[in-house]
Amino acid sequence: MRGIVVVDQPVEDRVVGWHVNVGEGLESTMAGAWVLPSDDDRIARLLTGRILVTTQKAAPRFGIGADVAGLAFAIVAETSALDGAFAAHVASLPSAKRTLVSPRWPRIPTRPTAEVAGDPLATNALTLARWVADLLTAWDRIEKERLARPYLLLRGGETARPLPPGWATAGLLTLAA
Repeated sequence: MRGIVVVDQPVEDRVVGWHVNVGEGLESTMAGAWVLPSDDDRIARLLTGRILVTTQKAAPRFGIGADVAGLAFAIVAETSALDGAFAAHVASLPSAKRTLVSPRWPRIPTRPTAEVAGDPLATNALTLARWVADLLTAWDRIEKERLARPYLLLRGGETARPLPPGWATAGLLTLAA
């Protein structure tokens, strides 16, 4: 998988896409944008192998896609589970050793913040893509915090997870436009 693509079709004859990278340690998760005629053959190649996120206007053509609010919820749920694992670990320690500092999780944006793109046709896609990017940045920070604490490795393994468990993305990889 090569990341996520946010797709909008704000007008009948144009398709807008924003690529968002997925992975550990990225300086910027925003990876590129395009506005193409709706019949452009390149659209299929730009979608293939990525998790598809669509706006309401793009859903009739491209399908519903992955739920970004569901991504936010999955991150919140995993952070809560990690807090529970931390609390269980502290409770298992002798009382003299219960001085561990709680993990500091990043703020998780549960709603998008309106963005303005240079091309007005790209504004809705940019807003959604920036929300995805902000969520993935928060997720990357959560994973770094988890990996720095040996007692949290049981929850998720010894390597960074590119996406939170519980985010329903099965079957949402695009094969064609």
